[in-house]
Amino acid sequence: MTAHHSLRIPDHAQLRADATKAVTEELGQLARTDDRFKRACEIVQQADLEITAHSEERNQATLSLFFYDGVRGLGKVLGMLPNAFRQMRTMALHGERNASLLTADDERMSAEERRTAAKEAGLPYVEDAAERLPELSETVSVATARRKAALPFLQDAALALTEEPYSWPTDKIAELGGVTPKYARDVKNKAARRRNR
Repeated sequence: MTAHHSLRIPDHAQLRADATKAVTEELGQLARTDDRFKRACEIVQQADLEITAHSEERNQATLSLFFYDGVRGLGKVLGMLPNAFRQMRTMALHGERNASLLTADDERMSAEERRTAAKEAGLPYVEDAAERLPELSETVSVATARRKAALPFLQDAALALTEEPYSWPTDKIAELGGVTPKYARDVKNKAARRRNR
């Protein structure tokens, strides 16, 4: 028997739109290129911390609900497309994203087969997964949107700082953003490639 969840489904589209708008407005108001670069770096670093801190927990709660409790429709709670959710499950069971469909078709498994597969893969049962999943999903969704919105500002500002009138070396840009010189160089190069398309 399939469990029908009564989990709250976050409005991921609205959450992402709000987060994107807030970042775009904040960074767009910073007139100085160095200020914009520094703040964009802070936003990306903060988002990375939140994603790292919460995505593992979110994934464990999701996999527990799917494999142990047989809950369906979790992709909507996660704000994930079906393929991405399938890849998450395949990775958890088989250690690779695209294991063959014969081994990865967990939707056709019986409840007992799913539980056995989860135990064999070492997936933990998460006691309060249903209560925590919506909030964890929102946090990851918002952080991902903030990161995505800040990156073009970060890249463009890094490139601008290497050009006139600044002509900063990569090391100085890296120091300002609290990043490595390689990271500063990579983001500057991405902006240059985007400009030359």
